[in-house]
Amino acid sequence: MNPTLTAWSLLMLGACTGGKDDTSAPVDSPTTGDSDTSPDVVPVWTDSHIETSSTFHGVYASGQGTYIVGTEGKAYVGTASVGFTDMVAPVDVALRDLWGSGSGDTLNLFVAGEEGHVLNYTGDTWTDNDLGTNNFEGLGGGAPDALYAVGWGGVYESESTDPTAAWTFVSAPDGARLNDVWGSGEDAVAVGEDGAAAVRSAGTWTATVTPVTTSLHGVSGSAANDVWAVGESGTVLHWSGSAWELVTVPTTQSLWGVWAASANDVFVVGNNGTALYFDGTTWNDLPTGVVNNLYAVHGSSATNVWAVGNRGAAIQYKPS
Repeated sequence: MNPTLTAWSLLMLGACTGGKDDTSAPVDSPTTGDSDTSPDVVPVWTDSHIETSSTFHGVYASGQGTYIVGTEGKAYVGTASVGFTDMVAPVDVALRDLWGSGSGDTLNLFVAGEEGHVLNYTGDTWTDNDLGTNNFEGLGGGAPDALYAVGWGGVYESESTDPTAAWTFVSAPDGARLNDVWGSGEDAVAVGEDGAAAVRSAGTWTATVTPVTTSLHGVSGSAANDVWAVGESGTVLHWSGSAWELVTVPTTQSLWGVWAASANDVFVVGNNGTALYFDGTTWNDLPTGVVNNLYAVHGSSATNVWAVGNRGAAIQYKPS
């Protein structure tokens, strides 16, 4: 792939406005029949709310620390001994998604945000790579030199471990407006508006047909043939490597984030504090005790999972 950004590619993604406008993002709404705020429901998550007006859209749990990014350029790191502290990101634009690897001295974070910013944090230092385009919605991949930043105008692909290197623009198949992407190795799966989904294999993006026309907000997998996508009105899809299947889950809330720790450990979060868990056979409620909309979920293991959302929401699932 050509690592040089062309004027045409910048124009294409620069024209997009993004799928989640934080100024009008869903706010807490009255509880419904499938929320978990009844006095008789015992939460299984611990509330670690952060005092901020920021809406959180990305989280990475390394085991040694939990990293969160959101609107207003906010970024936080949390540890068991200190709690959450401000990482002081070098930009004040909305940060839409977070990808991480390693921990401690090997920690390497990438953050995608509005106005085409891709940030890198490693060695306690921030680097801002301004691609000169507009909003990114999602970021994912298998390694720093195999990352994909997606938005409503297309895909940008990294080809280098150097955080300041150029990214290559690729048109989204069928003009799909993409909201999130997950990758394994150099392969990837992206999902977006109107039920759109695309798969990257052997260096090429191809559109796939889903059984829905609702917006898809999040995607994660344990392997290229075991991928989950979530979206509006309780939509959950499973990709087998050849086809998408609509899956029934115990909620009609809109779902925003999904993280697959393994084929038998899948976590999903959404509006009004909704959290679900798939054990390989059954989908179950994981009562959160909060009514905040939850937009992202990630863990260092199936027994150390973090979910984040609006109004500074940060909750931890750590069963005994």
